[in-house]
Amino acid sequence: MRMPMSVGPLILCLVAGVTLGCKAEAPEAGVDQRTAVLLPAEAAAAVRAEMRTMLGSLNAVLVAIAGSDTATMREAAQASGLAAAADPALEPLLPAPFLVLATATHRQFDSLALAVTAGIPADSVIRRLGTLTANCVACHAAFRLAVTPGTLRILPR
Repeated sequence: MRMPMSVGPLILCLVAGVTLGCKAEAPEAGVDQRTAVLLPAEAAAAVRAEMRTMLGSLNAVLVAIAGSDTATMREAAQASGLAAAADPALEPLLPAPFLVLATATHRQFDSLALAVTAGIPADSVIRRLGTLTANCVACHAAFRLAVTPGTLRILPR
């Protein structure tokens, strides 16, 4: 059964409101209700690159599950673990709730890599990916990156 198009956004907001604290009303058409994370261009690019790395890791894990390739699953998860987090110089620029989600997501990638190494079954990997991607969904529902004038020197690791 399909819902009318106008009901979907209202239900989404009601569901998101429970976890993200948004108002239980339909957002004004065309208005982005997410919190703007204002960053210099270089910092925004670094955060976006980190998110693309995580998306690539998710894809690689999913493809590896189909082939029962635990080595690739482990390597893909490790590529987005806490050690892969963006330069610590960015942390003061990011809101605390954003950092909490980001850190939890990186830690879940690390936990997934360890669990794959320990030999968890494919269905457990998929369940963990569901939990992990819930952080991605929550973050993207709550925040948006916005570029501000200015620069930030990000040092190579």
